[in-house]
Amino acid sequence: MHARTDKELSNDLSKREYTVFDLETTGFLPEIGHEILSIGAVRMNGSGEIIDEMHQLIKPIRPVPKHILSLTNLSKDSLTQAPSFIEGFHQFLDFSEHSTLVAHPAHFDVRFLRAMVKRWKLPGYNPACIDSQLMAKLAVPSVSHRLDPLLNHFNIHRLERHHALNDALMTAELFKELLRIINNNHHIFTYTELQQQLKKQKSS
Repeated sequence: MHARTDKELSNDLSKREYTVFDLETTGFLPEIGHEILSIGAVRMNGSGEIIDEMHQLIKPIRPVPKHILSLTNLSKDSLTQAPSFIEGFHQFLDFSEHSTLVAHPAHFDVRFLRAMVKRWKLPGYNPACIDSQLMAKLAVPSVSHRLDPLLNHFNIHRLERHHALNDALMTAELFKELLRIINNNHHIFTYTELQQQLKKQKSS
């Protein structure tokens, strides 16, 4: 695995590059066999400029429940023709190389990826990551920290939900707003300081 560790990336938040990503899955518990159906990701710099984007469907091993197909607007045919998890994951690794992952919430998406990596017996995966849900808890404590209320609060243009790339694009816009507040109101400018504060939010 070539994901960069914290020590290999700039400590300055404005000098890092970020991969904001989202997963569409068949459920919430990879430990009991739930799978990834798609990965959407947006590459952005510390100024909030979007550099690149990716969207990759993943072929599941088990049949996908009808309500999941309806929710994600994915078809059996498109998933049947999609690459395996290993192929899709390596595409994501290449896309996110030399960057910090961001997800909302990271404890779900990163945990899911790590569980899938373990299931497929790939080398250990421990990327540098930021949980934008915990950032929201710090930056705008009076607002619900779920994605939809935050999109409304910041007047972020709404795209169709439960589409991995759309959700990643909206989360990227949210992350940009949260970084601005973290910098201006909380005077947090380094990755180390941010993680220390997010750790406090997680335990509170």
